[in-house]
Amino acid sequence: MRLNLKRFTALLIVTLSLTACQSVNEQEETQPEATTEEQIKARALQDEFTRSMLKSAQETEKGYYTLESKTGEYEMLFPAGGGISETLYSYTENQIESYVIGAVYGDQVEAQIRINYNQELYNDKKGVSYSIDFLTNNLGISSAFEKVDLKNRTLYIAPFKVDEDAVGYAAYVHPKSQKGGVKVVYSVGCNQLQVQCEPSNEKIKDRAHKVMSSITFK
Repeated sequence: MRLNLKRFTALLIVTLSLTACQSVNEQEETQPEATTEEQIKARALQDEFTRSMLKSAQETEKGYYTLESKTGEYEMLFPAGGGISETLYSYTENQIESYVIGAVYGDQVEAQIRINYNQELYNDKKGVSYSIDFLTNNLGISSAFEKVDLKNRTLYIAPFKVDEDAVGYAAYVHPKSQKGGVKVVYSVGCNQLQVQCEPSNEKIKDRAHKVMSSITFK
């Protein structure tokens, strides 16, 4: 079944509203001009639930913190302007974890990052094909997934475009020597003036790759 476009767009809007708009509105009362870089960085620390998933309040590198999964099974870079809605977070006995990150970057571009971890996924040829097919069918992906070998893990990644609503990248990342893996969907809405809405957009590509390739397993 392909992704329902109305539901996809609504989820993007709701997620970004939950994670960013409240702090933006509060800032606009005293500062009507564009949000500053320091305010962007502070967003990940302002929300208590989001902060609980960060390994440290210190940036790991410029513009990014480190998120530590509540399963204890993986870590990844987390945009400093990101937030996680507690209402869209689900977790089951260290085995399954699902959540949505609404991220605002320093240039005001907003992205949605959907994360789904499953400890029970097999990573043999059949298991990986199943995970890739799941992403392909749900997002209507027409491109082949590129396989990228990283240290102790493997990344499969492909671009997608949902009509005129959104573009982005989908990925499956798994450890080389054990079960389990993370499905990632990184998307940017096409209604933003700052966005050239094509999967080939280097800014979207680089930011998606950065998050996806940073996923490491314990």
